[in-house]
Amino acid sequence: MPIEIESLNHTYKEGTPFARQALFNISLHIDDGEFVGLIGPSQSGKSTLGQYFNALFIPKSGRVLIDGKDTANRKTDLVQIRFKVGYVFQNPEHQLFKTTVGEDIAFGPTRQRCSPAEVQQRIRETMQLVGLDFDTFFHRDIFSLSGGQKKRAAIAGVLACRPKVLILDGITAGLDPRGRKEILDVVKALHREKKITVILISHSMDDVARLVDRIITMDQGKIIDDGPAREVLSRIDRLQQIGLEPPQVIEIMQLLREKGFAVPTGVLNIGEAVTEIIKFLNPPGGEQSWN
Repeated sequence: MPIEIESLNHTYKEGTPFARQALFNISLHIDDGEFVGLIGPSQSGKSTLGQYFNALFIPKSGRVLIDGKDTANRKTDLVQIRFKVGYVFQNPEHQLFKTTVGEDIAFGPTRQRCSPAEVQQRIRETMQLVGLDFDTFFHRDIFSLSGGQKKRAAIAGVLACRPKVLILDGITAGLDPRGRKEILDVVKALHREKKITVILISHSMDDVARLVDRIITMDQGKIIDDGPAREVLSRIDRLQQIGLEPPQVIEIMQLLREKGFAVPTGVLNIGEAVTEIIKFLNPPGGEQSWN
């Protein structure tokens, strides 16, 4: 289900002395099955825009079409849109509200009027998808979970509604390196196996470099770049101008180029970097090409 944004504007506290415009004339299109990174510094508007994707915000200026349906149209079923476009917030405690993990995951499918058998099936399936053992965690108190486990439970609760689009807003925030890798591996597997559209909202360039195919960059409420991840992340000066540091691997390759190594800078992970460095050190003709 594609997402279409047309000339969207958003103002917080509109009509008051404290009014602040957060989005300026945003237009974009996201196709089925895309893996998109939405990046930008704090208060760039990325989370505000993300909440239009599943009709948490309804436009007063501009249009938002979800699967061809205008979210501002009174005839549009916004509840069904929110089931189809799942949103996982940065702080899972804003999303988890039942007593146990099983009860929380069951909430969405129950509201969708699934049979008890179907609800149980979805609980088991989604817990397995996010790496929470059913027997261990089904009856576990929500607030006894670790930070990473809460994020997994929040993702499972959204997935249990069988969304076609999954929006993940700052889901690695506050996690240690191991927890971050585990969560990102879960997200990568979900996109690969379920073929759903994933929109990853983040200010971590290393996170988006590991996963996404396309990056939309925002600053001060405007889209300033949109394209393949490899190209967007290679524009180091543009990222640094808005306060974002490029992925470490790209910085390393850029440093090597400055030292005279003829290696590409548009690499997205350590594996690619190692391959390119080995190619440089062992060229087919036997001689390295220095810049």
